[in-house]
Amino acid sequence: MQSLKILKGNIFTTNCQTLVNTVNCVGVMGAGIALEFKLRYPDMDQKYISLCQQGLLDIGKLWIYKTTSRWILNFPTKKHWKNPSKESYLHAGLQKFLETYEEKEIHSIAFPLLGAQHGGIHPEKSLEIMTSYLSKCSISVEIYQHDPHAYDDLCEHTRDLFLTTPINKLKLTTGLTPSQINKLSGIFNDSSFTQLNHLTKVKGISTKTLEKVFAFAMKNADKKYQDEQQKLSLHV
Repeated sequence: MQSLKILKGNIFTTNCQTLVNTVNCVGVMGAGIALEFKLRYPDMDQKYISLCQQGLLDIGKLWIYKTTSRWILNFPTKKHWKNPSKESYLHAGLQKFLETYEEKEIHSIAFPLLGAQHGGIHPEKSLEIMTSYLSKCSISVEIYQHDPHAYDDLCEHTRDLFLTTPINKLKLTTGLTPSQINKLSGIFNDSSFTQLNHLTKVKGISTKTLEKVFAFAMKNADKKYQDEQQKLSLHV
């Protein structure tokens, strides 16, 4: 059923089948939403790097990465990460999406504001361009205006695990040291910490630590998803 919703929140809380990740064409997911996708889906990042090295990802070309729980549509909004986005890049990608989403069996999709975070396009202009295309879709479409204070889908469960699981067990399941676990537990104790991506801005948290935390969080999220699917199957 066709619907277009403009939402303020965290895109990772969507129930849509497909999420959109904004990327460049040189194989670097180094900031913003792309960095979070990289941390959540490291296998996707490796395939993305390979595609870019082969010159297979460009403006107007879209790439879908599929997991058991959701799909990620990688949407180039920049040529190089150093350079700004251009409105023409949004037009090219959105036109391609309109032409292919049915063939690709995309049934519902959540977009961030394209090119508006690190790309330099004004949010209102991005939204105007996006709605001019996405309003023509025959599926459910959500456009997220990012709220840095909204909860994501991983934070609360990961917080509970860090604050209730013995350090020795966390050490085994995360690969983190006791000092790293204590530091992270202190961060999780802060009620203003609502999104796992906030860790990318904390001084003293290394890339390796981020990778381990996200791997732990995603593994538990996958287990939770599988448990829910099993419960649903029992009621069919």
